[in-house]
Amino acid sequence: MIAYLFNMSLATSTVPRQWKEAKIRHTDYRSISITPIMFRLIERTVVHIFFHPSFLDPPPTLVLSDQFAFHPTAAIISLHTVISLLQFEPFVVVISLDFSKAFDTVRHSTLLSKLAELDLPTPVYKRLV
Repeated sequence: MIAYLFNMSLATSTVPRQWKEAKIRHTDYRSISITPIMFRLIERTVVHIFFHPSFLDPPPTLVLSDQFAFHPTAAIISLHTVISLLQFEPFVVVISLDFSKAFDTVRHSTLLSKLAELDLPTPVYKRLV
């Protein structure tokens, strides 16, 4: 049943309205949206099946080699770079920036044009637009 709903949702580029409804909980620091587990499972599946492979082998026009967002080896690569530099330099300066609010100001048209270059099935990309 879940596989059928997933395939149907992907084939029609639609997500059932009930899967998009969220309960808002207010905490001391911020509001939290609690979304249905079906939506989260399908979202993770789509990312795992379609987006991860596209990012591993991006087209040459997209430069992703210096992007580490949500990349599991970001800390390892950073540590390796610092250790390598310390072999030849007495010290290394590391500047780390937190862009956790970056998507609050992203130009969606630019993001969609970059996603269009990835090798994504039409229904997946069509759902993004």
